[in-house]
Amino acid sequence: MECRGRDSSSCFFYALVLLFASTPFTARADLEPNAEAHVISWQALVTSYYMFNAHRVSGPYNDFEYPYADSQGFGLVFAGGDFSYRARKWGIRIDLRWGQNVDRLTEFAPVSRAFVTWIPHKRLTLDFGYFGAFVGNETADEWQNATFSRGFIYFEMQPFRQLGLRATITPHDKIDILVIVARGSIFGTEYPSEVSNTVQAPSVAAQVSYTPASDVELELGGVASPNGSNGNRNWQAILDFIATWNPNAWTLFVNADYQFSRRGPITGIDATKRWGVSLGGRYDITDHWSVGFRGEYFGTDDVSRTGRVFTVTGTVRYLPVEYLILSLEPRAEFAQNNIYFSRPFVTDPVTGNTAPTLNQDWFFGFWIGVTARIGN
Repeated sequence: MECRGRDSSSCFFYALVLLFASTPFTARADLEPNAEAHVISWQALVTSYYMFNAHRVSGPYNDFEYPYADSQGFGLVFAGGDFSYRARKWGIRIDLRWGQNVDRLTEFAPVSRAFVTWIPHKRLTLDFGYFGAFVGNETADEWQNATFSRGFIYFEMQPFRQLGLRATITPHDKIDILVIVARGSIFGTEYPSEVSNTVQAPSVAAQVSYTPASDVELELGGVASPNGSNGNRNWQAILDFIATWNPNAWTLFVNADYQFSRRGPITGIDATKRWGVSLGGRYDITDHWSVGFRGEYFGTDDVSRTGRVFTVTGTVRYLPVEYLILSLEPRAEFAQNNIYFSRPFVTDPVTGNTAPTLNQDWFFGFWIGVTARIGN
């Protein structure tokens, strides 16, 4: 953990905040008048995989440093655990993760999420600490998603974590309003080093969730922050829309994002506008078998690096026992530019090591995933 620009006492306080902080609890469950006064929840988990790359090169299949299943052969996605305690008016939670490039998911690895919750009123919940961002419909834990691997939009556009204060307001049984004031940019808590010392204003975020029916949920939100230029006067934002429908054994979703900066580029990249649409779902065939799918389109006004990208992913899951999940997932990606590694290998003139080259505009591979988790 880095404490850039902080004295020793500030670092000590900062570490205490991270240690004793927690993720929020579902507001409506907390508000039940007969809810238990004290609830302890925990789980331990490990997720690993074998990946085959059709270009037959080891290491990542592109240079975007996907935190999870990005290397040919065997890999460890996550190993870790979660613990939470909830009383009627307050709660704590801490999640720990170790694994492949987990420091891309969280700045404070192995701490993945950690913050405290206070419930001063039945329609107001306050969270302070390090929590997951609301942008996007996918989560880091693979079994909660339609597919085993995360999408291109998840990695390229959407923030993973935020550090700050979050308020959840429930003015109506069908409406939740989320308001966040957080450190960092629209991508999460960390600005690139060349701009981090010039940004003084925090990022702000809000989301409205509406549940018109028991099986339908609509969410509209956005995050805005300075982009690090012109003395904090140039701002950037990401707008996020999610629609989820759960008819019977199905779970279907649409997720659309638009990211823009009015003056100057988006922090850390050359683009001023980017957009993406992801749609997919999951069908539980039986208690032991399910299938999932996802298709997505990504676009940008800066075509020098990624350009347009289209991905298609399908997943078959089998649960032989309650706490074991086996997955088989083929995935294809098609890009406007050559962003995927392939042969021939070239020699680095400095190190003398050989490496593949970015000379392909398509990728195909498949994953065999294994997830084991236990808890209450």
